[in-house]
Amino acid sequence: MGAVVAMLHAGVRCALPAQQVLLAEGDPAPEPGACLWGAPSPEPGACLSGDPAPGRAAGAAPEPATRTVRLSTGGPPRAIACARPRLVEVDRERVWPLPELLAEILALPHVVGLAEIDGALHWVVDARRLPDIGA
Repeated sequence: MGAVVAMLHAGVRCALPAQQVLLAEGDPAPEPGACLWGAPSPEPGACLSGDPAPGRAAGAAPEPATRTVRLSTGGPPRAIACARPRLVEVDRERVWPLPELLAEILALPHVVGLAEIDGALHWVVDARRLPDIGA
């Protein structure tokens, strides 16, 4: 697969092809931005938290989003808030297409597969397939 940007978005691990990431900024955008997980119109802060940081106790408050990643999409560029974005190389052997049944159940056309990154599964997202939500 090559280079991807792995991150936490709304507490969910995901990865996007690096060529779809236009810019990673140091602070979350003031606007709510897009939500990758299906919220049609996220309220401010709805998709802004990550999962507990390593070493935090279960049930601890989620890690707040600390970055904004701007994506090249099929339409205008979109911003998503995230935590811990990082550029990583992923071998093709560590990437699997989303099974048809799971894709149908999820009903998220931009989620196209799974990738194992540093021993954890990440949803693979194709930003070109993002629907017009939360723009």
